[in-house]
Amino acid sequence: MKKKVIEKSKSNFKVQDINDLPSTLFVTDAKGNILISNDFTALTIGISLDELLKMNVQDLVKAGYYKRSITMEAIETKQRVSRTVDTNRGFHIKSTATPIFQKDGELQLVVTTSNEYNGKFPIVTEPTDILNINGKSKTDKPDTGVEIGFVAESLVMKQIVKVCNQIASYDSKVLIYGESGTGKEVVARYIHQKSDRSQGPFVTINCAAIPPTLFEQELFGYEKAAFLGADVEKKGIIELANDGVLFLDEIAEMPLDMQAKLLRVIDNNEVRRVGGVQNVPINCRIIAATNRDLWKMVKKGIFREDLYYRINVIPIHIPPLRNRKLDIVGLISYFLAEFNEKYQEKVVLSADEFQRILKSDWPGNARELRNYVERLVVIEQQSIERSAEDAVTDWFAIDHFIKRNLDKQCTLKDFTSIVEGRYIKHVLDAYCGNATEAAKKLSVDRSVIYRKLKKMDNALGK
Repeated sequence: MKKKVIEKSKSNFKVQDINDLPSTLFVTDAKGNILISNDFTALTIGISLDELLKMNVQDLVKAGYYKRSITMEAIETKQRVSRTVDTNRGFHIKSTATPIFQKDGELQLVVTTSNEYNGKFPIVTEPTDILNINGKSKTDKPDTGVEIGFVAESLVMKQIVKVCNQIASYDSKVLIYGESGTGKEVVARYIHQKSDRSQGPFVTINCAAIPPTLFEQELFGYEKAAFLGADVEKKGIIELANDGVLFLDEIAEMPLDMQAKLLRVIDNNEVRRVGGVQNVPINCRIIAATNRDLWKMVKKGIFREDLYYRINVIPIHIPPLRNRKLDIVGLISYFLAEFNEKYQEKVVLSADEFQRILKSDWPGNARELRNYVERLVVIEQQSIERSAEDAVTDWFAIDHFIKRNLDKQCTLKDFTSIVEGRYIKHVLDAYCGNATEAAKKLSVDRSVIYRKLKKMDNALGK
């Protein structure tokens, strides 16, 4: 799980809608202990959310993540404080810390957010437990309703989680559609996990990967001696899904003759193996997925209309990742944690790299983003530094720049200026913007840094 969603709490403290853009969030008690935060906030300082939630904001200042804390200023002055906060990873965030008081005037909480946060601040009418929104609570462990691997940071994904929770206990057929890589199978598995069939199998068949001549054998199975080479009987995929879920991925690629046979299985809840004479009863829930417009295929006569209506009882559309910026934040955090653990690394994200990721269209969606983050962790060559002593050059971005600009006029001198400037920026990030320390690292005069950066901007036409 990488998203923590709360539906209700014992308290009157409620956070309203959060805009579908990345925003930082701290909720602390009157002593500065961090009660609630989110993945984006953790990313801005290069630590995990779990680690962040164990800290006091004063710890962050002492450790050098921030130079000063506006949360502590709000606690000390008991007034609202607004100022741009610079993090050690190069993020410049205009933030506001708002103190929340009880009826007797005692300070209860401080809510610190960046300006992208559009929620209404609450009024605490009585001391209560703290609820969990976009983070964890130190005082409670709520039922988040989201499993490991399911990132739901954006409003649309939260709505999908809500729909999945509502339909999980029913056996209604579900059609999940969206671009390749958006996470259709993740949603299908989530429905299975939350259903009464969770102890049963989750059987997947990729309809695009099966040759048409083998489709019937794979789907329905076969009896011994049904054809040459059938030395033993074999259960089909549908039969293997008994008491569980059958996930038909890329169902648009299923041949028309097989569509008719699948329709009969759905209508009669039974299947006959190839070469068999008896029908085998089946009891499985069917969830289908596609990245194509099935209705257009129906009108063209390449997908059966009756099958379309059978599988499309509950449609779920997963928007592309480029339309879900908050989910990008959550996925980055999730994938970084996954691959850092897998490869025993401690790679963190710089502000430049984060902005580059956030601005990308990600045509391959979450699958492409996952591969990208893995490459960052393995190669460590994209605005990502292990430490101030281990700054690295962004070779992947340079290669991308070269390919994208081959048809443009870019002299060797200009390109050299860009490369030097980018490396200097990485080193500056590693030293939290301290030009003196960066100059020592690079063995140049501090004035050289500014001159090289200006040359880079000129080469880029800034």
